[in-house]
Amino acid sequence: MSTTAYSSTRRIDVQDPPPDGVDLRSAMRLFPTGVALLCTGTGRRAVGMTVNALMSVSLAPPRILVSVLRTARAHPVLCESRSFSVHFLSDRQAAVAGLFASRDKPCGTALEALVERDVLPAALATLQCSVEQVFQGGDHSLFLSRVESIGHGEKDGEPLVFHRGILGTTHR
Repeated sequence: MSTTAYSSTRRIDVQDPPPDGVDLRSAMRLFPTGVALLCTGTGRRAVGMTVNALMSVSLAPPRILVSVLRTARAHPVLCESRSFSVHFLSDRQAAVAGLFASRDKPCGTALEALVERDVLPAALATLQCSVEQVFQGGDHSLFLSRVESIGHGEKDGEPLVFHRGILGTTHR
């Protein structure tokens, strides 16, 4: 059975039974998001991951929220270190986003060297953050974090965005 919801522009059929994770993922691919690299830990414990579930929560004081899958390699390191950097990737960094979304992502000192050499010079901005609270949200944890510092990088780059399962720019 399906019910109907009305918007000001058109009729929307609402599913019954409720949607599952596959349905939600399919719908969320239609919502464009920015792409960032989250790095946490130091030395041998340094890990990074591509994220797009990131939002500004408060300007005064500066706070962001980032969502991390609880089975992600970075999750326990982030819970332990309680600090991270997030690099807003430019349109020239699709390969970096792909690498850190893969199982073969660099870690440890190799990650630290790659960030210094390849990520920072082309990133649009970098936020250094400390975790204030962690909320459980199903299969993810939500990290409410204080922004400790902001570094601006690439001045002429366009943001890297994720839409319909594809990495691209705002100017297709």
